[in-house]
Amino acid sequence: SINPYYDDRAGDRSNVTLKVFSDAAAMQQAFEAGEIDIMFGLTPDVAEKLSADGFTVKDYDAGYQYFAFTNIKEGPMADANVRKAINMILDRDEMVKALKAGRVANGIFAQYYSFAGDVEETTDVDAAANLLEEAGYAKNADGIYEKDGEALNIHLVTYSARADLPILMQLAASQLTAAGIDSKTDVVDDINASLEAGEYDVAFYAQHTAPSGEPSAFLNMALVKDGSRNYAGYSNDEVDALLAKMGETEPGADRDQLSKDVQAIVAEDLPIIYLVDPQWHVALSEKVADYVPIEDRKSVV
Repeated sequence: SINPYYDDRAGDRSNVTLKVFSDAAAMQQAFEAGEIDIMFGLTPDVAEKLSADGFTVKDYDAGYQYFAFTNIKEGPMADANVRKAINMILDRDEMVKALKAGRVANGIFAQYYSFAGDVEETTDVDAAANLLEEAGYAKNADGIYEKDGEALNIHLVTYSARADLPILMQLAASQLTAAGIDSKTDVVDDINASLEAGEYDVAFYAQHTAPSGEPSAFLNMALVKDGSRNYAGYSNDEVDALLAKMGETEPGADRDQLSKDVQAIVAEDLPIIYLVDPQWHVALSEKVADYVPIEDRKSVV
């Protein structure tokens, strides 16, 4: 069918060729050789290198969110005090710095949405230590938290398809180590299979949580007991009531507030740990140096 939005000059424009690269190094080489003009999917290090080499590199709001599912069903994260302690140990400012773009997440949605959260995530290792003591943990002679002679060990899991996630996981592991908590890290091929099998304590994940520009779909998937993204069976009557009310409320300020209220409860219960509201990088050749990936997302929300 004919695209009704194409103007009369469409036939005068050159063709656009889309190329898919399974190897990031090959894509970078093709860009540096002038074989492609726009390169998406840059890692932070590649973006920094290309910028230093004089190429045009721009950052843009991803819409995707980086967060972590916690296994509240079994294992150490089933203890609310342990979840809260881990949440306080994680230093999101360092995560943003490692990714060389983005913001500390304030909820489960990109911050340009009117229904984004207003949660303030802070790092407080001393407060985390108090919570771990309340949970029955104490540091042993090696400075590692243990309980009944067993070290606290957090199983961190992620996947490689989103290159930023292993960076966040390894940084989290280092932060836990510094706080006296052992961890095991795994990069798996099928993260959803690991989540469904319960083979994780903290699973680092990326998803566009509002692709249609509204909040209820993901919130229901992740927080209602039988939701497709509610891997650990989280259930909270107050959250259920808020989501039901959201379904009966027209878009606007009242519905936005319901979304914010749900995100605030999640920040206390921690079936999901908010991490980073990311920005991604795009490299541009001289031919398209003025290209703007997304000029103003607020105008399309």
